[in-house]
Amino acid sequence: MPIHSPKTQQSFSNSLQGRDCMPFDEYVEWALYDTEIGYYTREKQRVGKNQDSDFFTSTSLHSSVWGKLLIEASCSLIKQGEPADYVFVEIAAEPEKNSLGDLPHPFKAIQTIRLGEPLNIPENSIVFSNEWLDAQPFKRFRFDPTTKNWNEIGVTMKEEKWTEIALPPVLQDEDVILTFPNDLNIKYTIDWPTGAEASLNNLVKETWQGLFITFDYGLDKERIFGDFPDGTGRSYSNHQMDNDILEQPGSKDITCHVCWNQLQENLANYKFTNINLQSQESFFMKYASNKIQEIIE
Repeated sequence: MPIHSPKTQQSFSNSLQGRDCMPFDEYVEWALYDTEIGYYTREKQRVGKNQDSDFFTSTSLHSSVWGKLLIEASCSLIKQGEPADYVFVEIAAEPEKNSLGDLPHPFKAIQTIRLGEPLNIPENSIVFSNEWLDAQPFKRFRFDPTTKNWNEIGVTMKEEKWTEIALPPVLQDEDVILTFPNDLNIKYTIDWPTGAEASLNNLVKETWQGLFITFDYGLDKERIFGDFPDGTGRSYSNHQMDNDILEQPGSKDITCHVCWNQLQENLANYKFTNINLQSQESFFMKYASNKIQEIIE
């Protein structure tokens, strides 16, 4: 798409560091988190239901309702000790906000980790994130049905347009595609959530114990491999979703579905137990039903 901002164009050129193109995940990281033009580093209201925001999440509910349900569910899940033994840690909350707000709570303390801050998790913690993992950079791969090969996709600039291009073989990440299907008869795109995997691994390798609760958009590997030929990557702006991730970088949110199978496997590898996948509605109905009833009444 045409480049409208010389500042954005210069930032992209600087990020290339003399290369002809950059891997897709590097482009996404630049568009979202670059200190000069990144979507998440700009002073802008991103989350909410008003016309100036770009999307809303569960936290856009009346804050006290969301917070009360989260407190109730967290307490219900504690199997060892009491809530007062744990610090409630929220990762990647919006600036000057957190999910619990000023609500009374039974926890030892509340800690909020903002964008760019280190993951310093207390020894006993309830770690919570909402759409943190699905906001991480991802790699893009495209299957060529003629050659039966997967090609990793990068981004370059041609005639003042951001354009997808197959990365040179020497730059391709061949480890990621080892589990990808090779019997497809159509051109197929897979957006693989490498950033979500890396972020999760950075979190769980820390020396803490307790609960990890995360709400994200995700799919099983089988659906990623078979039901989304154009990939799951998408962007949001002014409450409109589109698939043109290369349009106006820095002005739109970019996301892709996480892979549940892979994340569950990673958690198990780090000795997490009682790993459970369910919809957000089912989660609160199971672990916060008393509070839901109380709020309704």
